Amino acid sequence: MKTKLRFLTEEGRTRSKNAFRRFCAYAVVMFLVAGAGAYVIHRYWVTINLTVMQRVYFKQYFKSTWRGTFANSRSQYTTLARTVIDPNTKKEVSLYVKDDEIEPVYDDEGHIELDKDHRPVLLLKGGIEHKKYYWLHGIAGDRYMYEWFKEHIYEGQSIPDIWRPAWLGAILIFIFGTIGLTILDAVAQRLYLKGEPLRGTKELSP
Repeated sequence: MKTKLRFLTEEGRTRSKNAFRRFCAYAVVMFLVAGAGAYVIHRYWVTINLTVMQRVYFKQYFKSTWRGTFANSRSQYTTLARTVIDPNTKKEVSLYVKDDEIEPVYDDEGHIELDKDHRPVLLLKGGIEHKKYYWLHGIAGDRYMYEWFKEHIYEGQSIPDIWRPAWLGAILIFIFGTIGLTILDAVAQRLYLKGEPLRGTKELSP
């Protein structure tokens, strides 16, 4: 028996439940696909567009981002520094090293070489004033280091800003992928069930 309120019948409710289960399955599949897509975007787009110093400091910047939310939290940090003589005080002062002041040493595979302490080998360019050039280790406030990294290294970008292409791409993949699979499922169900169920059998069109 045909009815416009078919969704209120037992058959209609069963079809709705089955359709919802399939939708959930499609959402789970696209969630995994979106996660893989975010990883690919991060590795082959976000990371490649980072400067050398941004890649070097990225783990520490990530650490300072979440630890900086705790009051008076302090951690150990390692930064590349050079010292110069202040012409006014005649004392030695430390300056942070910028991207345009260093030359990374690459291995045969195109990766930056590491020293015995597993730090990247970065040579200071000729003509750059310095008395000492070294990796500076120390304990510092996480909130302070977060602000320092953000201002001097990452040009005002936070971690979510840097990852925007990855998480935005993942969201778009998830939304449009789930919608696309749902539409394909609906079309497939209509093509498969062109007739109406009648007493346990299918009333098929000629």
